[in-house]
Amino acid sequence: MNAHEERGAARMDPEISAALAALPPVDFVDPVARRASFERFRATLPAVPPDTRVVTQDHHVSRDDNSVLVVRSYRPAGVTGVLPVVMWFHGGGFVYGSVDFDDHYCAELAVRTNAVVFSPEYRLAPEHRFPAGVDDCYTATCWAAERAHEVQSDGSRLAVAGGSAGGNLAAAVSLMARDRGGPRISFQALLSAVLDTVIPHPYLRISDRATMVVIPEDHEHMTRHYLGDQTDDVSPYAMPARSADLSGLPPAYVLACGLDYLRQSAVDYAVALDGAGVPVELHLVPEVPHGFDGIAMHAPTSRSIIAEYTSAMARALSESGTSQGGAELA
Repeated sequence: MNAHEERGAARMDPEISAALAALPPVDFVDPVARRASFERFRATLPAVPPDTRVVTQDHHVSRDDNSVLVVRSYRPAGVTGVLPVVMWFHGGGFVYGSVDFDDHYCAELAVRTNAVVFSPEYRLAPEHRFPAGVDDCYTATCWAAERAHEVQSDGSRLAVAGGSAGGNLAAAVSLMARDRGGPRISFQALLSAVLDTVIPHPYLRISDRATMVVIPEDHEHMTRHYLGDQTDDVSPYAMPARSADLSGLPPAYVLACGLDYLRQSAVDYAVALDGAGVPVELHLVPEVPHGFDGIAMHAPTSRSIIAEYTSAMARALSESGTSQGGAELA
């Protein structure tokens, strides 16, 4: 462990450090086998009771090929009236993750933003390469905007958000909506997002999973699984940092983590958005790993940053109509 790693480990919120140490091993070389073993492990765990702060419902949305895309909604319990919409896209390097895995996080978003959160079960690589995943996310966003009345929500007040690969998908859906005349998106929250196939310099040269959730060596594998052979002329809908035009996109909140090799790409993307005239808030949180806010939601550092970006989201949705702020983290 080098001096920078020692400093990061020493200053990291103890609850985040403990949660990081308890994470199961990640394998981006063979994610299909790792996914199967993880599901077997999950089956041995006690069932987690439903979050009573929200009412959930699974919706079945038809894709163009008539297959079914499951989209789960989370509505704050006991709240009446028409609420704004937040689209949440889970992370997992395009190869892991599920709606179930992010249930509690989506409930938190719904309560804090006082919005109906929709989370699509988008298709994963390598079985389904680009553009399957982002197409699913865009389809779900269009559906939520058009059919929001089914859960008493207002599709004209809509934000997109996601962490890691989900941050990539949120940025890509924002580009798609602009280019295709799709739903008007009021806000995009890009949290520790994967934004390019190339790791920009300078970046953090740490390869220790005790300090980082994902390491630079993982990047080539995850992008290969997602893009296949499409690595020379990469679509901006696959890697939003490749877009030649970022103008006309919704206001953004960009989160970068101090102990994350992706931090420089997040900073670069925020600066590029600002240069294109897009209102953007950039927050670099020191001494935290990639995805810390989801790894240890109740740690003090996580509580603080979750309060910050959900408040920014609630304000943006309120400015698009009439919305109330969210509740405190339970």
